[in-house]
Amino acid sequence: MKKLARFLALGSLVCVCCVLCLSMVAIGNEIPPIKPPIIITTCGQSPGAVMVKMSIMQAQIAPVENNNTITASELKGKGYKTLIVTTGTSGKGMGAAGTNVNKEIARCKEVIEEAKKEGILVITAHVEGMARRTDSADQQSIDEIMPLGDVMLVVADSNSDGYFTKLAKKYNKPLIEAKDALEIGAKLKEYVEVKK
Repeated sequence: MKKLARFLALGSLVCVCCVLCLSMVAIGNEIPPIKPPIIITTCGQSPGAVMVKMSIMQAQIAPVENNNTITASELKGKGYKTLIVTTGTSGKGMGAAGTNVNKEIARCKEVIEEAKKEGILVITAHVEGMARRTDSADQQSIDEIMPLGDVMLVVADSNSDGYFTKLAKKYNKPLIEAKDALEIGAKLKEYVEVKK
């Protein structure tokens, strides 16, 4: 009987420790409230930013804008509350915009730095699945931009190998995972701060 009592006490202690550890992880990775107005840009001129905007509009989160060439000076003083930067590149898109991955990374880093000075929540995202994880330009945009966000946002196909789960854990960032691009707006809406 004493062994059973000791076993139950030890088991209870282990459960309490597990709950405390899990709650600390949740607090450390708590997703801050997402507030509109939202501005979305792309690091790599892929269509991901437009996809995010359309999904957010579908979820009736407003106002939301998309500017694939926004600069730090264009962001400053505009009253945005949330910045979303999508990663993954399009060679065709960058060619049409007269840019390259290095220029895109430099632009987005400046925009993110300005956003943080302005107290804007920064969400870094990868929303086009494994198709935007195929070459060195894709990886460069992911490596340089994803860790800079306050929150990471991905779709399930982008994270099918658990890459972004590990990345979020490495940088101690909260991770929002949507089933697909269509679900992004609904998933973000769970964290949108409602004005009272």
